[in-house]
Amino acid sequence: MNPRLIAAILLGKLIISLSRFFKVGGGSAAPGLYALKIYPQLVSDLASKIPHSIVITGTNGKTTTARMLAHFAQNSGLKVLRNATGSNLERGIASALIQHSSFHLGGGGTKYDLAIWELDEAAFNQVVLRLKPQQVVILNVFRDQLDRYGEVDSVLKNWHTTLRQLSPETTLLLNGDDQNLLSLISSFPGKALTFGVENYKIRGEKSFKRVGKEILNLEAKNLNLLGFEGVRFELEEGDGRWFFSLPLPGIYHIYDFLAAYITATRLGIERQSMIGAMQSFSPAFGRTEKITLPGEKTAFIQLIKNPTGASQVLEVLSGELREDDKLLLALNDNLADGTDVSWIWDVDFELLQNPSRAKRGDLKTEIASGPMAHRNDIIVSGSRAEDLALRLKYAGISPQDIEVENNLKKALKQATDGLKGRLFILPTYTALLKLQAILAEAGIKEHYWKHE
Repeated sequence: MNPRLIAAILLGKLIISLSRFFKVGGGSAAPGLYALKIYPQLVSDLASKIPHSIVITGTNGKTTTARMLAHFAQNSGLKVLRNATGSNLERGIASALIQHSSFHLGGGGTKYDLAIWELDEAAFNQVVLRLKPQQVVILNVFRDQLDRYGEVDSVLKNWHTTLRQLSPETTLLLNGDDQNLLSLISSFPGKALTFGVENYKIRGEKSFKRVGKEILNLEAKNLNLLGFEGVRFELEEGDGRWFFSLPLPGIYHIYDFLAAYITATRLGIERQSMIGAMQSFSPAFGRTEKITLPGEKTAFIQLIKNPTGASQVLEVLSGELREDDKLLLALNDNLADGTDVSWIWDVDFELLQNPSRAKRGDLKTEIASGPMAHRNDIIVSGSRAEDLALRLKYAGISPQDIEVENNLKKALKQATDGLKGRLFILPTYTALLKLQAILAEAGIKEHYWKHE
């Protein structure tokens, strides 16, 4: 075994242990960052020992899709390795490999049957070539973190270049409802399969539409939306029609399921096994996560990070909010969030003023409407709380109904004090990590890195 690889693994494991002992993080990025300085080939060397690798990328839904696919695989008896904390740059992949590696793994053996890697849209272009996956899943492409990625066209251009370099033996799995993604097929040398939802168009993205009469390899039909209880739909395959219940709200989560389902079938996982596995599936931290606060109060946490994703969440919320519910929104502008927060002006916060707008004429949905929270029931927090308060004002919400508290811990206390209904918490990425730390410190939930 290469001495530099041994040194890199030892250093990474030491950093993981120290970071968790001193509670300064879960060791999800720093171990890989410093280990790669010692041995830059760490990812390609260690990942090559795992028999089958799957890479998942896209603007929204990566973590949920990866978690669902891992759940299906583990329920079928496969041993799965993945970057479960959501650290999706190369350093995050390296950290996961280091944490779960042994010198046996590095030396040519492996205790894993499958690796599932979620990759950031930009990191995908470098890291996927080192991982050499058997399957690549691309979920969607929306405007996200302009200071890092640029416009959608820039992301797509780089993906086209990268896909040309992949092996023809790789299978590409695409959201076939996105015309932008369909264009990637022309640059890919291998087999491509598509999935989608019958007669659906994502709010806020003009490119996200069915063009012509493309025949999808997998399509969800007859949708029945049940608010925060989840969704029901049908899949029609060669051997019949099958009914599925997904314990996650919103049409956007159906796409995550379809991606996990079609990928799992290519692993040989049986349909009935996946149907059974959905009974015990729970979302990743901060992805429509339900928690119980002191006093038996219920809170839902949903990450928001770009215009389309946030509008999709608000679309579900607008039909769910009751008079006694409260909202806590947290907006940060750290590097991991994207320093340009102008995206909030493209979020459909107006849905909070008019719940009926969430209903679609082209779908038979069952979203119950209800009155929007009022009387100071919206609290905004984070480093850019004032920007968010201004955006809500222009969405038609009275400034008298908005409380500004930059300190997230204090904002959470304000939101829970006197809470009679449910609390819906919508944080950006680093605000979500801060929230998790606050909840862990209070003993309400475990630290995020323990959610494997």
